[in-house]
Amino acid sequence: MKQLHFILLLFLTFHLSGQTVTYNHVVDSADTDTKAVMTLFEKYLSSNPQNQEENPYWNAKEQQNHQNYDFLESEFHPSLYMGMPVHVLSIKFFGDLCQIKAQFSYCQDDGRPYVLAIANYYAKKEQGTYKLFNALTINKQYWNCATVGIVDFYYPPDHIFDEAKAQKLNDFITNTCASFGVRPKPFEYYLATDYDEIQQLKGLDYYVGMGGQLAPRGKSSDDKVYCGGLGEYYPHEVFHVQIDEHFPNKHFWVSEGIATLLGGSRGQSLHWHIKRTNRYLQQHPEIDLSNMLELSNMDSQTAYHYVLGGLIAKKIRDKGGWSLLKSFMSSGKRDEDYYRAIEKYLGVKRSALNGYIRGQLQLEAGK
Repeated sequence: MKQLHFILLLFLTFHLSGQTVTYNHVVDSADTDTKAVMTLFEKYLSSNPQNQEENPYWNAKEQQNHQNYDFLESEFHPSLYMGMPVHVLSIKFFGDLCQIKAQFSYCQDDGRPYVLAIANYYAKKEQGTYKLFNALTINKQYWNCATVGIVDFYYPPDHIFDEAKAQKLNDFITNTCASFGVRPKPFEYYLATDYDEIQQLKGLDYYVGMGGQLAPRGKSSDDKVYCGGLGEYYPHEVFHVQIDEHFPNKHFWVSEGIATLLGGSRGQSLHWHIKRTNRYLQQHPEIDLSNMLELSNMDSQTAYHYVLGGLIAKKIRDKGGWSLLKSFMSSGKRDEDYYRAIEKYLGVKRSALNGYIRGQLQLEAGK
C-alpha cells in the first residue's frame, strides 16, 4: 500500500479557468506537503494573477511591500499569465522551502514547441499554510549588498564593487529628480556582467530573448533596476524608476527618449546612436519618418524610440529647458498626442517630420 503513495504523474492535466497546468514528474504527489503546494500553485494560476490584486495564495509581506508583488508577472507582454499552458517540471523541497519549476509553453500548429519561459517559484508556510514567494526574495540572500545613498546595490560574490560609480549614480538621481521637481526614492539595483545571470536570480532559467552576444541590457520595475553589463552606473533605467510614476500621462516615446537623452541606451550615448541612425537613414531614403512611431528596432544596437525619441527630447529641451521638457512628459499617451506635442513645442507638423528629423540628425551627427 505504501507504494501507492508514490505516483508518477506524466502529463496529468488540470483545466483551470485561466491556464492549463500539467505535471511532468512529481515523485510523491500523495505526500501532504507536495499536494498542498500543487494545489496552491494551481489556485494561484487560476486567480487571474496578471491583475496583481490582493491574493490569498501569495505571502503577505511581499504584497504589503510591493504593488506588483509577483516580480515575474510583467516580464512578458501583456503578462506572463496570458493563458499559455503551464507544465510543472519539478517540485523540490529544501528544508522549509519548496521550489516549483514551471515551463510556460505551447505546441505550434506545425508541431514545434514554443517555450516562453521556465520560471521558478518558492512556497513556504505562513501561519501554517503554504504561500508563494518570489525567487528573487530567496536568491538575493546569496548575493552581496552595499548601500550607497538611497540605492541598495546587489551584486554577485565574484564582483568587485565600484563605489565611485555607485556615487555617480546617486549624483545622477539627485540632479535628475531636482530637474523634474520630484523627490528621490530608495530602490534596489541588481547588477551583473551578464543580464542572464540577473534573470536567473529572479527565477528565470530560460526566457524568450535569452542568449546572444554579451551586451549591456537593463530593465526597471517599480522600485527595482536590473542591469547587465554596465556595473553600478546604468542611468537610463534609473530614470524610469525615479521619474515615470510622476508623469502618468506620457507617451512611451517621450519617456524612452528622455531616458536616452540623459542616460544613453544599451551602453552608448544618444550622440552615438544619432550618428549610426543618420548613416543608416541616408542609405534608406524610402523610410518615412512622418510615421516614425510605427518603427521599432533599427538593429540589435539601436531602437528608433530611443534615438528619435531622444532627438526630439533634446530639441525640446534646447528650446525651452527643463520646464518645456516636463510639459512634454504630460502631453498625452496616444500616438496623435505625441505628434501634436511635437507640433506644439517645436512647430513641426507631422507632414514635415521626415525632412525635419533627417536634417536634425545630420546636424547633431556633425557635432
